[in-house]
Amino acid sequence: MKSAFSFFPSWPLVPDAVFYAGLVLLIAGLCGEACWRAFRLPRITGYAIIGLVASGAGAHAIDATLGFSTRLLMDVALGLLLFELGSRVDLRWLRKNPWLIVSSLAEGALTFIAVLGALLSLKMPVVEATVLAAIAIATSPAMVIQLKTELRAQGQVTQRLLTLAALNSMYAVVLVKLVSGWLHQEYYGNAFATIVQPIYLIVGSSVLAYGLARSCNFLYRRIGLQDEHSFVAIFGLVLLAIAIAHLFKLSTVLALLAAGIIFKNLDERPQLWPEHFGSAGWLLTVILFVLTLLSFQWSQIAMGGLAALVLIVARFVAKLVGVLAFAKPSGIDLRQGTALGVSLAPMSALAYLLMDDTYALYPDFDPAFRAVLMCSIVTLQLVAPLLVYWGLARAGERRQ
Repeated sequence: MKSAFSFFPSWPLVPDAVFYAGLVLLIAGLCGEACWRAFRLPRITGYAIIGLVASGAGAHAIDATLGFSTRLLMDVALGLLLFELGSRVDLRWLRKNPWLIVSSLAEGALTFIAVLGALLSLKMPVVEATVLAAIAIATSPAMVIQLKTELRAQGQVTQRLLTLAALNSMYAVVLVKLVSGWLHQEYYGNAFATIVQPIYLIVGSSVLAYGLARSCNFLYRRIGLQDEHSFVAIFGLVLLAIAIAHLFKLSTVLALLAAGIIFKNLDERPQLWPEHFGSAGWLLTVILFVLTLLSFQWSQIAMGGLAALVLIVARFVAKLVGVLAFAKPSGIDLRQGTALGVSLAPMSALAYLLMDDTYALYPDFDPAFRAVLMCSIVTLQLVAPLLVYWGLARAGERRQ
């Protein structure tokens, strides 16, 4: 039986994960504003700094206490951003300018080849190097959208940045799922499961994407939800899609990104998506950046720091060369092409979730793989926003 004074708090006081999460977000918000107002640095840089400090100060308690909720929160935040990014891809524009697709394929293929070759030169095992090279293709959707919104950037380079980020994210997800079939064979030795696993993930996620896009289109066209209030209904549909993806163990990343593209291009009249999605979206984005870095451990630098540096350099050069090679045929000059190639540098939450999915299926996967990818993510989350700022300013599209 409880004491009559059990309404008093127990001693010593032990704050729960919500307290630490609130503290981290408060400090992250203040640090982000300080970076912007004092040094004109991207707010994302401030969020990344606090995430790193929190990861070294024992804030893993947040992740350990919240458990599955942390991954769910990241899925929701990134899912909304992926849907928004996909809804900005105009397939009509790509059909009119096929050199954009050529440029996208070139930078994606060169990135994969360059990163794979660089990692193999360091004697990294082929499987781990292949998965890392596949993940390295993707440009962070969250960071691109956040910086585009923060800078109020508009123009040819900005639109191409959003389009190429959406396309290379799609390439990365599909390629990782295909490579996972190879991993499946190595871990489980079942040839039938090896063939079925990537097909199930890709086809199932595509079907879910089409269903979500059709549902959003129905709400948008038939019911007339075409103002800012429609976001509530769209948000509900996205949450349902994420829940279905979890239920059937599909790829939330592939489903939400493909759904945005289909939604945008399903009708003859292009769909419109509200410019970002308000304060709630901004908050989810900050949470996404902070949570991405909370799992980083400083000891991972010794295990994967050198390989991460090699990956970053190879990836940066490959994306820049891939874009510049087809800059003029696609309709931009070398200055704009350089700005676009540099701005493709970000890599963050999407890479983290693809890594997390890999370890969810194969818990005994090489820990060096995690170390290399986390070191790459941390470095690029600190440096890449500065590169995007420079790129959009050089292109003359930075309004902030």
